[in-house]
Amino acid sequence: MEKPVIDETQRKATVLEYFERVNDKDLDGVVKLFDTAALVLDPVGGPAVTGEDALRAYFQRVLHEFDTHDVPGVPTGAQDGASVAVPLKATINNPQDPTGGSRLDVNVISVFTIGDSGLIREMRAYWGMTDIAPAGA
Repeated sequence: MEKPVIDETQRKATVLEYFERVNDKDLDGVVKLFDTAALVLDPVGGPAVTGEDALRAYFQRVLHEFDTHDVPGVPTGAQDGASVAVPLKATINNPQDPTGGSRLDVNVISVFTIGDSGLIREMRAYWGMTDIAPAGA
């Protein structure tokens, strides 16, 4: 029997909903989009975040400490029935500024894997140090 595949349009809609909830600072809404056993790598090469409690703590920082605002580009579906890639610009508080007055822009490519449940099973954020600049520069 063939494995169920989530419709490409629905996968893209889930990813765009994720960005809307991030920008709305909707912690519960963001966490609800993820499978309870989801894996987040942000950045790829950094520590893995997995499990509902760890995801909640991670997104608490993203939404409130970093005050993240994401501007996603056009999502691109994959023919694997599960993946969506999207370029984005994330504007965040500068973690090295103790006054909290400066912001940074980070160019990111995020790759999401949507599970059979329609929830995000994996999110991998690709960015390096050369992808960070003062906001608005």
